[in-house]
Amino acid sequence: MSQPLHRFVYRSQCRPGQEAATAAAWRARSDALGALLSDGRLLTASVFGWERHFFVYYETTDAGLSPDDLAGEMGNLLESWPGDTQPRHFVPMMDIFHCGEPRNTDDWQRKSPPDNVRARLTRLKPEMVSSYIFYHYQMQEEKPGNFDKYCLITIHEDLLLFYQEYPQVVESPPRVGKLATHNTPADWHGTMFPHFHLWDDAPEGEEIWRKVELVLHLANG
Repeated sequence: MSQPLHRFVYRSQCRPGQEAATAAAWRARSDALGALLSDGRLLTASVFGWERHFFVYYETTDAGLSPDDLAGEMGNLLESWPGDTQPRHFVPMMDIFHCGEPRNTDDWQRKSPPDNVRARLTRLKPEMVSSYIFYHYQMQEEKPGNFDKYCLITIHEDLLLFYQEYPQVVESPPRVGKLATHNTPADWHGTMFPHFHLWDDAPEGEEIWRKVELVLHLANG
């Protein structure tokens, strides 16, 4: 039976010197997450790491399934974030761009597992956050389905995480967009460039969007 589907991205930060231990703790959760896949609560889950930062992407039929449920007993490795009534080890990253929208599990189920999944990071100039979101929402709703069905850009503070799967899947026919306008800039890259703080320590070619390490990936299929 098809069920509603939810996509979540969370950010966490490990304690100083605990990068390797945190990555190992996530990999040790493979069997537990595999059980959630088997019972249908998870469709896919990925963990990415960069320096002390860890990013959790997952798709679930259970809206109440939290990143703490996925992480298990690794709270001693993670920093606590402010901003809630209780200490928390994970903060949500907000969806600001997607092509496809999961209506239900039947609609969203991959025909085959992706060959690989990737994530990249960039930093927005604080004064350009609203502009970046405006342009991306405009393109998302003017040109639905013009890019990878499963891609997702999320934000927390000034940090963006861009999740992608390969090979890319372009949905046909695409969903119906919410805008009937045609204002997406023709020079997209030129329009976007002023929005970013460049990384001065990234490899060549990653000055804007830098790759992050895939720590763990599980998927049905």
